Amino acid sequence: MDLLEMLYVFLFCFIIVYLFYYLVIVRRKKGLEAFKKGKQLQFFKNAYKLDIKKINLKKFANSLALANAFIIAFTVTIIEFFDNLVIKLLVGFIILIPLILLVYYLLGKAYKKKEGK
Repeated sequence: MDLLEMLYVFLFCFIIVYLFYYLVIVRRKKGLEAFKKGKQLQFFKNAYKLDIKKINLKKFANSLALANAFIIAFTVTIIEFFDNLVIKLLVGFIILIPLILLVYYLLGKAYKKKEGK
């Protein structure tokens, strides 16, 4: 797989995941209400002590949509290097967990900083 194909795979996955998340969660009122009660927001409240009343929830949901789209697209792009399904699953899992922790950490710290302003 050459570099251009990898870029196409990444962009395709990123756009599909982001658009889905945007249309289902960010844009719809029911989706945003469900997001308020969801586990992801609860994780950020508990782990990074975010005060949800001080941040713009729609912007946060959009930021989280971008973060999730990046995580999934990056993981899919990396596992495309492998042919064996078992190896794809193992590598995907090994990449996914640290990537989620890192991206969520950066997002949580960024919003904690914004909350103070």
